[in-house]
Amino acid sequence: MSDPIPDVAAPDGGGTQAAERGGALPARAPSPGPGDERPRRLARPPGERYQRVSRVVAPMEHPRLGRALLLGLAAVSAIVVVSALLRDILDLSFGLLVVAGAGGWLIGAGVRQGAWAGRPHLSSRILGLVGLGLGALCWLLGLLAAWLLSMAILPGSSRSLPDRLAATPFMDWLSPQLDPLDFVQLILLVGVAWYVARSGAVPMPR
Repeated sequence: MSDPIPDVAAPDGGGTQAAERGGALPARAPSPGPGDERPRRLARPPGERYQRVSRVVAPMEHPRLGRALLLGLAAVSAIVVVSALLRDILDLSFGLLVVAGAGGWLIGAGVRQGAWAGRPHLSSRILGLVGLGLGALCWLLGLLAAWLLSMAILPGSSRSLPDRLAATPFMDWLSPQLDPLDFVQLILLVGVAWYVARSGAVPMPR
């Protein structure tokens, strides 16, 4: 009896013969040749580019004047106290110019923050007028507070405070007190408060 001829796996029919004998085909991934290029992979799936959708916030058209006045008046009250102390207690005339510049910025920033709260908004001229008015009010109240303080600490007087105020009215006290630095202080307060209150617009999202 002749020996059985072994099956030879042909390039095209080897798999068919193995399948006819009930054998399982091995899962072999083709290895890239020397000249083959591997497929490029993206750094991130394309769908991630559309997961974050920016929300377009509608800009505010009208400022909140109530909050703007509230924060602006809070700044005015602090500046009035500092101004009166510098004028009557420390007698620093040039220091009032520094207080005027910083105070004008504080008033304008308070008005702007109260009106918009940092949200995108349209331009509004009324806030500049609010800052201007509060700056002028701050200057006048600073002089009034200085008058009251000077009458309260008036040395060598045995009269009560109401009697001192009646004896030296505000306008009589104010006339010899005013000098060019006071008007420079007024310009700084009004100008800086007006500019800061109307500027600093929040950029619109694109």
